Amino acid sequence: MRNEKGVTLIEMVLTIVLLGIIGIITAEVFLYSTRSVLTGDAVREATQVNRLAVDRIIREIRNVRNNTSVITANATTFEFTNIDGDTIKFVLAGTDLNRVFTDPPSAAVTNKLATNVSGLVFTYLDNAGTAIAGAPIVAPAATNIWSVQAALTVGSGTEAVQFRSQVHPRGF
Repeated sequence: MRNEKGVTLIEMVLTIVLLGIIGIITAEVFLYSTRSVLTGDAVREATQVNRLAVDRIIREIRNVRNNTSVITANATTFEFTNIDGDTIKFVLAGTDLNRVFTDPPSAAVTNKLATNVSGLVFTYLDNAGTAIAGAPIVAPAATNIWSVQAALTVGSGTEAVQFRSQVHPRGF
């Protein structure tokens, strides 16, 4: 018998099969970690947008001129006159959260605060801290609103994040 060195066909096939199995497992681990990073980025982006939008809403509502300056107050729209005499309205239009600013006598300017908004809810509380049943009293009469709660839900990709904040306007 000759002493030949080499690899048999069975050994070669087994090696290819084992390398294939190891490659599939490695690819699955890589895809799982990539999906996790993308999901984390989507949540982080939605959180950032949401936080900025709610902060802007709260900062502006804090500057309502007085208790006769609330023009519209319902679940999805809050409109008022601020201490500078400008009219500001926050409204959900489709999936966009808009801030409509009117500086009389200029025309209204609409700014998009957030996109992919799936929900905007304003809740109005009286001075006892309970939600006002029905529609709050608005201008020209003095409002019965003591504080405003804003809840905003923003989605990014398959993730959605909700923020809620409450503010008492200084002019009340």
